Amino acid sequence: MKTIIHISVSIALLFMISCETDITKSKESNDYELIQAIISAEKISISMDELPTESQAVVEQDFYDYYSTDASVASGFGYEVKLAGLGHRTGSRNEVYFNMKGRKLDPYDDGRKDEFYWDRDDKEDWKCFELVYPVTFTMPDESSITVETDDEEGWTELKDWYEDNPDSKERPTLQYPVDIVYETDAGDSTVTINNESEMEVAEEACRE
Repeated sequence: MKTIIHISVSIALLFMISCETDITKSKESNDYELIQAIISAEKISISMDELPTESQAVVEQDFYDYYSTDASVASGFGYEVKLAGLGHRTGSRNEVYFNMKGRKLDPYDDGRKDEFYWDRDDKEDWKCFELVYPVTFTMPDESSITVETDDEEGWTELKDWYEDNPDSKERPTLQYPVDIVYETDAGDSTVTINNESEMEVAEEACRE
């Protein structure tokens, strides 16, 4: 009888600990909080093949214009995938986050969508500002490619260059000056960026 009681108590304790752990790791009430938890948590590097199937599909379909990725998992919270682009997603955060089931997390889902974000459908890539097109890039072989529009067709020539030069991992260099546009409550605000140092300042402001 004592053995049965002992086993029952042990099972109950394990159940309580398990429940407590689940509550602790699922207390994030929205995507924004879960992303912050993933960022703060200790993460283990994994291969892209170890991501949930849904996450792999999102990376392949939505981020086709990135040539390398680095994935990690924060146990109990979710996944972080760092993206290395070809230089054109300037103004965007280069990370994407997924929950443990593989769903892409929306960094603007913080419970205040109606209060702050007037057009959240355009915000899920965590964009801070946009380049004004056309823009021209200097390629690693010193050739120039002009991107007329920010869509798949507009980036075809640049993407083809990297497919034709698979050993090149050097990013193209943006030719300055360029204009960038911030979206604010008061409307769009255009700023001219004259060199790489000014672009780094603008991007650092985004991260902050």
